[in-house]
Amino acid sequence: MFLVLALVLFLVLPSPWAVIGGLVCLALGVGEVSFWQRRVRRQKVQPGVGNLVGATGEVTDALAPSGHVRVLGELWEARSSSELPAGSRIRVVAMHGLALEVEAIDGPASPHAAP
Repeated sequence: MFLVLALVLFLVLPSPWAVIGGLVCLALGVGEVSFWQRRVRRQKVQPGVGNLVGATGEVTDALAPSGHVRVLGELWEARSSSELPAGSRIRVVAMHGLALEVEAIDGPASPHAAP
């Protein structure tokens, strides 16, 4: 964004101010890019399958024996050995392709619970 602003300033402002404004915008742009690079590098990469197995979520469409669940804020196709109504709390047991194998849980949600 700052690069576009610098180019506009070079074209619009009179000679000494165009150079000063452009250089300031370029410096701010470099600072912004370095800020975001450092911030993104601090975040750990979380692989999907390892992160899903053991996570808890909620049934959105009744599982009879298949339907949809929300786990970690995402909607997944799921299968269960028993019928579960919408709103039931579940735990992911396994993943088969893009479908989750889930089981019903009773009690408080774990730290991996869906928001």
